[in-house]
Amino acid sequence: MTTHDARDTLPAPTSVRFFAGETLAEGLDRVIANQFAVALAVETFPQEEQPAAVHETRKALKRLRALLRLVRDTISHDCYHTDNQVLKLIAAELSTVRDTWVMADVLDRLLPHDASSKEAVDILVERLQDRYRAESLALLENKAQMASIVDQLDNVRERSKRWSVLAGEVDKPLPHEFSSIAPGLQRVYKRGRRGMRIIVDSPTDTLLHVWRKRAKYLRHQIEALNVLDPVTMLRYELELEQLTDLLGDDHDLAVLVSRFNTDPALIEDIELDPVLDAIGVKRHELQAKAIDLGRDFFDDPSTDFLDYVAGVWGDGPTF
Repeated sequence: MTTHDARDTLPAPTSVRFFAGETLAEGLDRVIANQFAVALAVETFPQEEQPAAVHETRKALKRLRALLRLVRDTISHDCYHTDNQVLKLIAAELSTVRDTWVMADVLDRLLPHDASSKEAVDILVERLQDRYRAESLALLENKAQMASIVDQLDNVRERSKRWSVLAGEVDKPLPHEFSSIAPGLQRVYKRGRRGMRIIVDSPTDTLLHVWRKRAKYLRHQIEALNVLDPVTMLRYELELEQLTDLLGDDHDLAVLVSRFNTDPALIEDIELDPVLDAIGVKRHELQAKAIDLGRDFFDDPSTDFLDYVAGVWGDGPTF
């Protein structure tokens, strides 16, 4: 099969939704298979497109970890913790390429190109793009590292058959009951709500990043459950997408400032103060918008959110 044909057969990266007529276990098996296909596509893309494929791989890993959290209380305890940790470590191996790529984009897209900062921003974007090309090439040409990443993904994909099997059983599918997902869904929502309340008082870089991850897990879980109530669930999904995008841009700017401190060559001969001032203004704006959105979305306690999902679950044998 040619590389082009291989990519044409891949599912859409956002194929995370459960379908009407599926059981919970059937939906999980299909979506999980789709996301592993997306994650492993990095080895089939031509070299010039592989960095973008690395980005898609990382997003697929986040979706997979969100699904694991949805059923973590119903499947094997060892299954959840082992596979979640491996997926987390794989994503970390790919993070350098992603971070440099996104930093160049966020700098060019978010900062004002006025007279005081235009020259510095243009130079920084060019230097970050150069680093991105070098770092991505180094990773993708490291055949041993890429082979290890693919092998680890293949191993977790094989073990992921357990994600739709009831804890303590060999091949008994998860019951198609709301109770199979209720604890995991409530935990993710509750942590997102708690994160919002903490951020209001203490918007540190670390806590903002943690809040973003928790909101993103909930976003992907709601995306999967869209079949239960498509109109309302889509609205929730879009609100969380807006929230996580704001927090993502803020995080990328924070990582960029950190990069300034650890990579002297990046900022050599650049008047950095106007850039730092512009980043500070933009981050304040992003955080204020995110907090307003978060307050609106997480206004209700987790029990109310859980009651809503339980109410639209229905009592049939499938979605």
